[in-house]
Amino acid sequence: MDQGSKAVAKAEGKTVYLPCKVTEGSSDYIHWYQIKDGKAPSRLLYISKDGVVTRDSNNPQASDFTVDKTKLYDLKLSDTKKSHSAVYFCAYWVYVSGSHSENIYSHPVHELHW
Repeated sequence: MDQGSKAVAKAEGKTVYLPCKVTEGSSDYIHWYQIKDGKAPSRLLYISKDGVVTRDSNNPQASDFTVDKTKLYDLKLSDTKKSHSAVYFCAYWVYVSGSHSENIYSHPVHELHW
């Protein structure tokens, strides 16, 4: 999995794309997580390989995010706000014999800040 370079937004009201390109293994779902300062990772959404996006109702900012339809797994944030300052990463699990075998994600992760 390759997440490209860091993305940094320095102004509110911008559109930011955070890339996530799956390059190894296979998975039915790609998950996007947000880490705010001093908090545990919180899932924003997950994307099926068919392009169906499911937002996580436990993250209050999940509805602010979507995916770039031209690049299936890239996270899109329109109208950035200071409250979006966080670290973001995509992840997926490789399945072996019907069970999770390994959580894979790559660095660098994406950081949005002002």
